[in-house]
Amino acid sequence: MFFRFNHQTRLKLLLLPYLLGILILVIIPAILSFSLAFFRYDALSPPQYIGNLNFILAYTDELFALSVQNAVALVLLPVPLRVMGAFLLARLLQRHGRFLNTFRAAIYLPSIIPTAAYALAWLWILNPLFGPVNLILKAVGLNAPAWFSDPQWAKPGLILMSLWQIGEGFLVSLAALQDIPANLEDAAALDGATPAQFLRHVTLPIMAPILLLLSFRDAVITLQDSFTTILITTGGGPYYTTYTLPLFIYEQGFDLLSFGTASAALWVMYALTGLIVLFLYIIARQWNIGTTDETFVI
Repeated sequence: MFFRFNHQTRLKLLLLPYLLGILILVIIPAILSFSLAFFRYDALSPPQYIGNLNFILAYTDELFALSVQNAVALVLLPVPLRVMGAFLLARLLQRHGRFLNTFRAAIYLPSIIPTAAYALAWLWILNPLFGPVNLILKAVGLNAPAWFSDPQWAKPGLILMSLWQIGEGFLVSLAALQDIPANLEDAAALDGATPAQFLRHVTLPIMAPILLLLSFRDAVITLQDSFTTILITTGGGPYYTTYTLPLFIYEQGFDLLSFGTASAALWVMYALTGLIVLFLYIIARQWNIGTTDETFVI
C-alpha cells in the first residue's frame, strides 16, 4: 500500500515519526507545564488551583528579578563577541590552504564536546591555584584573578568559556562567505578598494542578514542552555552573581518542590525567547529574508 502513494504523500508519511516525537515530547509537556503554572503542586499531594498566584510569587521574588538580569547580561555580552569571532575566523580561513582544514576542524571541535565535560575542563583551566591560565598570567607578572570564586570575575569567566564554542556559527559564516562571488573582490581590487574597505562596504552588508540570524539563534540557545555550564562551574555564585533564570526554575522545582512556581518562571523564560524570535521576524521582514529554501538569499 505504501508504494501506491505519490511522492509527496510518501514524504509526508516519513515525517509522521518526527511529528509524533514533537507531539509527545514537546507539545504535550508544554501544555501540561502551562497548566501546572496555575496550580500549587509539590509532587507529593494533589494539585490545588490557585490562579495566577505562581506568576505573582515568581515576579515578587528578588531572586527571580536577579536571575532575569543575570540571564540577560550573559546573553548581551558574549553573543556579539561569539558571532563576530565566528565571522572573523571564517573570513580568515576562507581561502584554501594546506593546513586550513585542520584549523577549521579545531575551531568546530569544542562545539561537539558534551556540555558537562566542557564545563569540567574549564573548571580546571580557570582554577585559581593550578589552572593553566593563571599559571601563564603569573609567569608574565600579571595578577591572576580567582575567576569563578570571585564575584567580579565569575561572569567574565563564563563569557571566556562561551567564546570557545563558536563552531556552528563558524561553519554557517564560512558557507555564506564561500557563496559570495569571487569576482566581486577582484572587481573591487581593480577599483582600488583595499581588503579592509571591501570587508566593510561589500562583505559585511552581504553577510548582515546571516549575522543577524546567528545572533538571535545564539541568544536563544544561550538563554535556555546555560544551566549545565553554570551549575557545574559556579552553582549560581559567588553571591548570586551568576544566578540565572534556568537555575531559578531548577531551584523552585527540585529544591523547594514548588513545581507551579517553576512552571510559571519557565513560561516567563519562553516569553523572553518569544520576544527575541519576534524581533528577529520583524527585522527579517524588513530585510526581505524569505523562509523557503532560499532563506539566506536577500
